[in-house]
Amino acid sequence: MHTLPRLNGRYWLALVLASTFGTNTGDLMSDGLGLGHVAGLPWIIGALVLVFIAERASPWKTALFFWAAIIIIRTGATNIGDAFHDYKIDFSISLPVVLVCYVVSVLLYRTYWLRSGSASLGVNPIYWITMVLAGVLGTIGGDAASFRLGLTPVGTAIVFFALVALVTTLWRQDGKLSEPIPYWTTLALIRTGGTGAGDALAHKIGLVPSTLLTGAVFVGILIYFYAIETDNSARVSQDATALHCEDTP
Repeated sequence: MHTLPRLNGRYWLALVLASTFGTNTGDLMSDGLGLGHVAGLPWIIGALVLVFIAERASPWKTALFFWAAIIIIRTGATNIGDAFHDYKIDFSISLPVVLVCYVVSVLLYRTYWLRSGSASLGVNPIYWITMVLAGVLGTIGGDAASFRLGLTPVGTAIVFFALVALVTTLWRQDGKLSEPIPYWTTLALIRTGGTGAGDALAHKIGLVPSTLLTGAVFVGILIYFYAIETDNSARVSQDATALHCEDTP
């Protein structure tokens, strides 16, 4: 992608909102529109391909294309994670399997990062694969925490977002958030908390109102951060394939 967001506090906030919104869009697509958890995936893949094509062809260089890809991936990952239930695969199997796949993907990404010698996180095919797995892991993990461990969706959101606040504070002070292991650990926690938050809102006010609400907040924040305050996007003149760390919130 030509323009990517800076790795700062606004970036993490947008990820939290994307995780919550993506939980709702995934459920709305599968349940509200009746497409199921698998049948809608080709449409999601097609939408993602269109975003990448549009970003490459567009003269308008903005990080909004990145966030469009993120929310589409999160929507698809929600349905992939929920599809395990369709095939009667218990959490005791689905969670460890997806966790192992995620760890392997993170380690592969870290190997690429170390070989590149870059101080920034590269956005490449391995990055996007790991992002999908983070969403799937967050969906299964969030459901397991809510319903198997009995935290409830509200409790899951509170616990995991509190963990996000803790680790981002600690790792940001040490400058670790721009390294692969802390980055992907934080992202998995955000995806898990987002699953709880999205489910909690849907149960409280209904799936459609929840989707509209979380979508309006997410889109509004993106427009403000990345269309109005355009300095939040890494410039093309820097490294167009890397997320740049920034100390400001």
